[in-house]
Amino acid sequence: MKSSAASAEARSTGSALGPEFSSGNGPWLYTEDGTAWFDGTAGSGAATLGHQHPDVTAAVTAQAARLTHTGCKLTSDARRRMIERICALSPYEEPAVLPTATGSEAVESALKIARAATGHRAVVGFRYGFHGKTAGALALTWRAEFKTYSGFGDDGAEGSPPVVVAELPDPRQPGADDVAGFAAGLSAALDAADRQGGTAAVVLEPVQVTEGVLDVPPALLDEIARQAHARGALLVLDEIYTGLGRAGRLFTAELMTEKPDLTLLGKTLGNGFPVGAVVGERAVLDALPPGVQTSTFSGHPVSCAAAEAVLDIVVRDDVAGRARELGERLRVDLAALAARHPWMRAVRTTGALAAFDCVRDGRPDPELARAVTGGALRARLLLFGGGPEGATVKIVPPALLDEDGYRFLIEGIGAAVAEAARPDERAGTATRAVRDDGARHVALYGASLPEGGGS
Repeated sequence: MKSSAASAEARSTGSALGPEFSSGNGPWLYTEDGTAWFDGTAGSGAATLGHQHPDVTAAVTAQAARLTHTGCKLTSDARRRMIERICALSPYEEPAVLPTATGSEAVESALKIARAATGHRAVVGFRYGFHGKTAGALALTWRAEFKTYSGFGDDGAEGSPPVVVAELPDPRQPGADDVAGFAAGLSAALDAADRQGGTAAVVLEPVQVTEGVLDVPPALLDEIARQAHARGALLVLDEIYTGLGRAGRLFTAELMTEKPDLTLLGKTLGNGFPVGAVVGERAVLDALPPGVQTSTFSGHPVSCAAAEAVLDIVVRDDVAGRARELGERLRVDLAALAARHPWMRAVRTTGALAAFDCVRDGRPDPELARAVTGGALRARLLLFGGGPEGATVKIVPPALLDEDGYRFLIEGIGAAVAEAARPDERAGTATRAVRDDGARHVALYGASLPEGGGS
């Protein structure tokens, strides 16, 4: 007997939050019977403008009627226009863009660029970082020249490319802005990378969103840039989640005294369509020779048309400013809620990104976080959880949110928090199905299932 469609999907991707959706509009997703759910995940952070934004939909529809695909070796007018728009907005003087199909591909492309530009091999990343889930394909690819600058087999080296993990101060703890203490640890990590073929890149998310909206202060960003450049390494800012307005600014470079060498874009860039990009000075990007980084769907005309429309909207509607205003409202209202429920700790917002931790008896409490996201789910509010201890509730709505949408969001959070505060309401949440209609997500996986969908 064949499996049903719902059970046929692989377990790794099939643990879905909420029911099956058939349409969307703004912050709302709808089931086939018309029931509305508020998407407090914004499609894993990609639908910054809201679902089915009319301008993006119109641009995609028009492009699909003209040209849907060219492949990586042929170009299109949509691809050119997207690249020109990105360059015009970027913080670089003579910018160039390497288009990609996904954020993970942008990360891997940036590492190749860094190795080509510096002649070094090792990479420094940071605790709690998230840059995607792809690995290993090049190790299986036969042609040696495609592996150049990948870290696999560069300059006769063998084995996986070396990665050194440095510590970042936790913004939820005292001393998160201690530049001097952080600087010593970063220097030691760079020393370790230098011993493994030199440091090609230091890669950093300016806000570690996937692990709980952990913001990196500008003073630390500047220290990272200074030390990276002193070692001849590139600073790569992974802005796949935070770029183009989501974090209240177009680019994090606006906060820094030294610009990052490469900036990675995705998520907001397509507002739900798969597209990413590596942006930097042309002299840096062009260190990578022709043909080393290509993929069939990079620069896909339909995704590029979506991105062109998104970039126009980001400027026209001041998405960065709207995100800052939304973040301030969330900060005030979540702080007021936390004052009534002291187990809500470390409320934090950065633009249209918010989170808080659930702490009981002085310890992070994942069960309590699951109770909050489970209560939200019963109120038709979709929220992700996660965080380093599994005790974080994340709130990532579209940045373009009207008053009715905001009231539903904040009232839904309040109701979920009040329900979670009642121990009798929490009983059995680890095994109970969260919807009686047999929705695939069950509390066994936790309503706080981390999205992990990032890059």
